[in-house]
Amino acid sequence: TITVPGEGQNMVESGAVKNVVTFADEVIVDITIKNPSLQAKKRTEVDILKTIHEKVYEKAKITVNVKVEAPAKPKTNVIKGKPIPGIQNIVAVASGKGGVGK
Repeated sequence: TITVPGEGQNMVESGAVKNVVTFADEVIVDITIKNPSLQAKKRTEVDILKTIHEKVYEKAKITVNVKVEAPAKPKTNVIKGKPIPGIQNIVAVASGKGGVGK
């Protein structure tokens, strides 16, 4: 009944739930999400706690382990070409008043 933040599928269908361990009134849930934001992690944890307390056992002691597997971001502003020996950084300066409209 719980959807993964930003994905739309429920946590079981999407494969986000990796492990569930129960022992008496103790429940441990291991889950992996792709959204690295703190808000998504907290919402995931709260949704799991709420659902187990409402639908399974209201006095359950629940531990939720949220792991984030964010896809690697492509590098932006990468300078392509042959490196210049001894040069690490290049700074480009431009002016907006180059005789436009005169």
